[in-house]
Amino acid sequence: MRTYGFLPYVPKSLCNILVARSLYNLSVKARSKIYALFFLGAVCSAAPPLYAGRMTSANFSDVSGICGSGSGTMVSANYEQNANIQELAISTQQAANYSQRSGKLSFSPIPATVSDLAAVIVSSYGVRITWTAPSSDISREAGPAANYILRYTTSGYISTEEGFYSASDYAQTWIPLGSGAAESKIVEGFSAGTTYYFALETMNGHKLLSELSNPVASFALMPLAPMNFQLSRSGNSVTLTWIPPAGYQNRIPFSNRFSPEYPYEIKEYMVYRATAPADAEWSHIGSVSSDTLTWTDIIGAGDYYYYHARAVNQAGLSIPSYARASEGGGIYFLAPDNQSIFEVPQAGVGAFFSSSSDPMDVYNIEISTHEEDLGGRVMKSVEFAAFRGGLQADPSFKLSSKGTLKLFYAKSGGAIIPSGATDTKTLSMYFNNGARWLQMYGIVNTAERSVKLDTTLLGRYQLRTTERSGGFSADKAGLTNRLITPNGDGKNDTMVFVFDNPQEKNVKGKIYDLRGALVASMKPGPVGNSLLWDAKSGGQIVPGGVYIYQIEADGTVYNGTIAVIR
Repeated sequence: MRTYGFLPYVPKSLCNILVARSLYNLSVKARSKIYALFFLGAVCSAAPPLYAGRMTSANFSDVSGICGSGSGTMVSANYEQNANIQELAISTQQAANYSQRSGKLSFSPIPATVSDLAAVIVSSYGVRITWTAPSSDISREAGPAANYILRYTTSGYISTEEGFYSASDYAQTWIPLGSGAAESKIVEGFSAGTTYYFALETMNGHKLLSELSNPVASFALMPLAPMNFQLSRSGNSVTLTWIPPAGYQNRIPFSNRFSPEYPYEIKEYMVYRATAPADAEWSHIGSVSSDTLTWTDIIGAGDYYYYHARAVNQAGLSIPSYARASEGGGIYFLAPDNQSIFEVPQAGVGAFFSSSSDPMDVYNIEISTHEEDLGGRVMKSVEFAAFRGGLQADPSFKLSSKGTLKLFYAKSGGAIIPSGATDTKTLSMYFNNGARWLQMYGIVNTAERSVKLDTTLLGRYQLRTTERSGGFSADKAGLTNRLITPNGDGKNDTMVFVFDNPQEKNVKGKIYDLRGALVASMKPGPVGNSLLWDAKSGGQIVPGGVYIYQIEADGTVYNGTIAVIR
């Protein structure tokens, strides 16, 4: 309960009283004063919350609202009276045709309470606060409030009046909108690496305060992973280097990506190592300050490790950077579940390294899991996406050479479980090309319980249980599209044929015209077990028409028809 001025025990709802008009002609007998004050004290100490109403008569309209507590409610054809206070008489208006001395206490109600306050971080130093503008009168729809009081703290939710007035005031000169309008303000000077708690009160034109709003928080953000993570080995020394990330995990950039603020953006870096890039235990081997971008590990001559680094701020740890092997070579992107990995060979790492200190000059691949897809035949569902500088999604990004996607699975006895499966004849990888799921097969390794696929395609993959022959097979379902429109718009410019080749046999593909003349040989496709035709012969686009494709492996031939449309 909040107390005010000369009535230390009066509830806020009654004590926020301001006479609607200048009070005059107040006359109360001495005996009546004593009784009235005694009765008013009883009302103020024990009365329930009061509610505003309006008085009307043929010659009078109370536009400010009245509120009382006492005997009861009286209604007549020309007058509505929401209670009275016995012998206390206050005259609020006197005119030739009206005089009120009927025992009314006329006052202005407090503003309505904000109940939908919300906060979300929008930059490394700003938070967006939103709410619905309240009425200046809690009892009815009235004009806009006069101003707002916003307070914040880092200590915890603001849920009491004491907590509100002990919190810091956010200085502002906002002009409230009309009741029911959507308010949205950006408050600055707040680090995205710190959690802040907010609450709001409203003041109306009579300087009366509303009740406390609902409490809200803007939760601290963790940073992105270190970028441009590189490794070199000399004898027993393995030296790791990196550059700071450009922003937070939700893609909000730092104020200055070349010099992240300590400790809210970057506080330190942590280095980890393991004996395998996936499905292994990663051990923390050291930490360095936010302005130190290197670490040296001393290992034995025969030791072989994998390394990654994480950025740390007040909110916590970033996801891992891509991993590097102590012997050099390619890079490894690891999923949060430590059971999905994408390896980019040395020949294809150019987009991920740079001599520049700007993280926006390099790319990163992030792997997210889709647990909502699991169930039925779906054992695992993951998505691979490229981000420039870790901040800007680039759906057009393409690897310069095939990487190796490896999805691990587990078994419970001989039964399939989520993230698990049985053996080579019942597991297959699928890829979503934006229009439908395509079966990509993949090579099953029962020893390490994984399915491997060589691919240049980023996007969404699933590991499913399905029927496979266990040997080479191909059918029309492996054809991505039967119509080729080679106009360079990136849609159906080529035809890709995917086949099952668990023994990794040598597979050839040829294109013939309807007369049986050889038109072209198919090229390796975007995944290891695929062939591609770009509707060209000798470097020139072929005339429109129907063509025959022929896929051959180990003496077995599959064929069908496709059409080129120009």
